Amino acid sequence: MDPQTEYGSPRPVIGLALEVIGREGSVALIQGDKVVQTLELPSDVRATASLTPALQTLLQAINPGEKRPETTLAGSDFCTPATRPDYIAVADGPGSFTGLRIAAATAKTLAYAWGIPVVTLDSLSVLAAAVLPANSFEKDSTPAEWPAPGQRLLVGLDAYRGQTFVGWFREQDSGWASEGPVELLDRAHWLEALESAAAGIWVTGDAMKEGLPADHLKTVVRQQSLASALARLANQKYLAGQTTDPMDVLPKYFRPSAAEEKAAANQTGSAK
Repeated sequence: MDPQTEYGSPRPVIGLALEVIGREGSVALIQGDKVVQTLELPSDVRATASLTPALQTLLQAINPGEKRPETTLAGSDFCTPATRPDYIAVADGPGSFTGLRIAAATAKTLAYAWGIPVVTLDSLSVLAAAVLPANSFEKDSTPAEWPAPGQRLLVGLDAYRGQTFVGWFREQDSGWASEGPVELLDRAHWLEALESAAAGIWVTGDAMKEGLPADHLKTVVRQQSLASALARLANQKYLAGQTTDPMDVLPKYFRPSAAEEKAAANQTGSAK
């Protein structure tokens, strides 16, 4: 059911999106199917310090005439029914261990405090959606930038330690459709995936470094912020009823941390 404004008339569905997939992050506010505001988190400030002020700024755009209680952001009374979003969207992985943990914990805490659901999306789907223009729902307005029917996209996210998170997508009328689960490839297999990809396939992500065997591929860059892309994808899932209980939100790392791998290696070594 659409929430009501203070005047009793229905308002559009409102979503708050946040992501800290990499070393930096972003947030966005969507009303209906239109992203009305986005903010990039500053690169010189840790996300733990910059995420909350950014979210507070976005929340001021929801029914700005409504007076807000003087409480913390996570306080159950910080957002009244007229000033709270209907859901929170978060990219839950893969990505930066610290960033994913901060984003998931923030989304979980706020959603639980405000009594609203969470919409989760994997990071590679968000990276794929971000290569389309912000008005990608209006395909006819940007025909040169829209992928041809059946166009494939390879997303490579740098996992560091010589590894890459990889996802394959194919264009459909509703946007990019995933062709399978996220893969974690070592450098040799990542290079093999690039070399063996058919000519003309689109490729994106920070794993695309100079000198890689990708001259036969089309490297595409981001056309909108990651939070903006996340918000648009999440809005579709929310309207379809695909939400998550806040207590079930957990970051998906797709591999052990460096500390966990070191501890496992030490345990194996001591057992010999």
